[in-house]
Amino acid sequence: MRTRSEEKRREIVRVAAKAFEELGYDRTPMLTIAERMKGSKQTLYNYFPSKEDLLRAVLGQQVAEMSETTLTAFMAEAETDLRRALIRGGRDFLNHNLSPSMMAMVRNTANQPAGSRIGAEFYEQAVDPAWRRFAQCLEALMDSGILRRADPWLASRQFKALNQLDLYERRLLGADAAVDAREIEAAAESAADAFLRIYGAEARAPT
Repeated sequence: MRTRSEEKRREIVRVAAKAFEELGYDRTPMLTIAERMKGSKQTLYNYFPSKEDLLRAVLGQQVAEMSETTLTAFMAEAETDLRRALIRGGRDFLNHNLSPSMMAMVRNTANQPAGSRIGAEFYEQAVDPAWRRFAQCLEALMDSGILRRADPWLASRQFKALNQLDLYERRLLGADAAVDAREIEAAAESAADAFLRIYGAEARAPT
């Protein structure tokens, strides 16, 4: 069970994420977050010594929660219906990555001054480990013969690329205000089918 301190920390992160999304990171002082929490700035600083630390926590929590939920559901379904599991995983990944909150967080991170380590730390501590865990899931499926033997890390990155298509760039650069759910479903289905052609148990390994 989570302690009161852990619950408080999660609440701060949740409120900060909403504030960063609505106002932008640079335009959100710690005082604003404290006011939305109906608390004091000192309480906020007891949990997060700086706004940068709070941004790191927001980024890390969003990725960790999504990856844990998605990977659990993926492995529960993969052994009985791998295509459906891949489609679900792709859909969940796209819905999360293309969401307004995640887009806002990526823009906030990319907007940090030169020399800032926030973006690199976000990748090293949240994004990369999440995809490493997915690679471990793929390796387990390879071990059981459901997928053909290959480099699981490369397979995980290719799965990501197959799903993203141009959807990510369109959302990030503002070409699309939102992505239609039918387009996300179509992208997830085509990615699953392409992935299975490459890595399905019947797929021939390249010579």
